[in-house]
Amino acid sequence: MKTEKPLHSDELKTIGSVICEKTGVGLKKHLIEQAFTRSSYANIYGGNNNEILEYIGDAILGYCVVKQLYEYYGNLQVNDEHRYYTFRTHERDFSSLKSRIVSNETLAGIMDEWDLCQYLIVGQSDAVNEVDRQQKIRADLLEAIIGAIAMQSRWNQQILENVVSKIIPIEKMILEYEAENYRHPEFSADNAVSTIKEMAERGECDFPAYDFHGPESLGYTSDGKPKWSCSIAIACWQANLVVFAHSKKAAKKYAAYLALCNRFDLTNEYGPCKRLPVWGFDGERLFPNPPDDF
Repeated sequence: MKTEKPLHSDELKTIGSVICEKTGVGLKKHLIEQAFTRSSYANIYGGNNNEILEYIGDAILGYCVVKQLYEYYGNLQVNDEHRYYTFRTHERDFSSLKSRIVSNETLAGIMDEWDLCQYLIVGQSDAVNEVDRQQKIRADLLEAIIGAIAMQSRWNQQILENVVSKIIPIEKMILEYEAENYRHPEFSADNAVSTIKEMAERGECDFPAYDFHGPESLGYTSDGKPKWSCSIAIACWQANLVVFAHSKKAAKKYAAYLALCNRFDLTNEYGPCKRLPVWGFDGERLFPNPPDDF
């Protein structure tokens, strides 16, 4: 940390080089100096501080992260009367993931990698308290840098989205979050029904709606096998598919299994990972679009 201004020319050059390398933006010197000046210094010696830039950067981060989360989770629902937007996850889960991505821990870790906190200009009280050791202060500095880029680019949306995606691995963090919270370590067709039930009981998804049809309405195959179908609908996942099999139990468990595969973008172990609405199970493998005599 520094307790005097201005930043020397070699310091400005170092800071500017790192920011340009990490963000793709060459930041002007006066914006660098404002982004690195804490209010504890400005309150004593006058001049600008980084609080407004930090505020702007925080808002931009929130917007960019939510936009990318919607691109990953979001869907437009259309029916005869309405068009509306939904997420393939509950709001509780969505908020938790957003909080992780923009947490002080995440942002401070980025600033640690950039090694720029040594240039933070602070008042004597901040220096005594060694504020650069605090996660929030380091996170605030990254937000101030993003705010400075917003000012320089005149709020250019494409530049700001590119900067955020360049410095925060949002997609990687989404996949890590999904793996930690949802993917069952022994995920299979045999435990798919119970897995969905347990997730629903924990509030992680809606309870599934199953609908069955048996040989009394579907009949039998030419070689005498009974025809069964099970459809599954899970509203919050926008899951709606049907599996035909030769037993009620098999139709149900493979319908649940495919719903989970679709939810987590997993390749099912019985065939290709395709979001198809109708499947058949012949006792050994799953396949799409079974023939009429299946």
